[in-house]
Amino acid sequence: MSTTQSKQSLKSFLYDLIWLSVSSILCALAVNWIFIFTGLAPGGITGMAIILSTVTGISVSTMTLCISIPLLLLSFLVLGKSFGVKTIFVIFMNPLMMAVIPEIDIFESIPVLGNIGGLFLGAILGGILVGMAVGLALNHEGATGGTDVIALLIHHFLKKIKVQNILFALDGIVVILSGFISGELFVAIFSLVSLLVINRVITWCTNKKLTVKEA
Repeated sequence: MSTTQSKQSLKSFLYDLIWLSVSSILCALAVNWIFIFTGLAPGGITGMAIILSTVTGISVSTMTLCISIPLLLLSFLVLGKSFGVKTIFVIFMNPLMMAVIPEIDIFESIPVLGNIGGLFLGAILGGILVGMAVGLALNHEGATGGTDVIALLIHHFLKKIKVQNILFALDGIVVILSGFISGELFVAIFSLVSLLVINRVITWCTNKKLTVKEA
């Protein structure tokens, strides 16, 4: 590789990291401004860890590590070094952004919404934020470190199935099982609504290929 090509490759990689940072900010906004106050949980590794923790008795934090570490190793081996590095970057950036961005109940000042209205609006807005976050990560050859990594690994071997469809199926199973375990029917229903929004936004983002290289 020539010096010019090397510089272009490094520049492209750094651009990707910038957009992956934006992805982490969007995820943090969804969590700190919406999900922690509404209880909505549209799938993800955390939801999966909670289900397995309930079944096995192993702590959620330990179960999360048991799921995440093998996924990262597989992503390095199957999806490539660049993807693995970017995914690790996002995994570190997500908690950092959640620590930096303050927790704000954005629906507190709109009491007229009520519980159902708050869940519905939270599902829509949270779904848009998470969908954009995952869409940006996918467009820049990375992942948010959640079930999107599993979806990409499956897609690597089953290329005819779209990543967003695999992701929707995986997160849908997690949400349904979480609903059964928690007994929170409305939260489970609106988590599915949020998941539908996430799926549509990811589809839009990946179809549009909203990358900095094409801006």
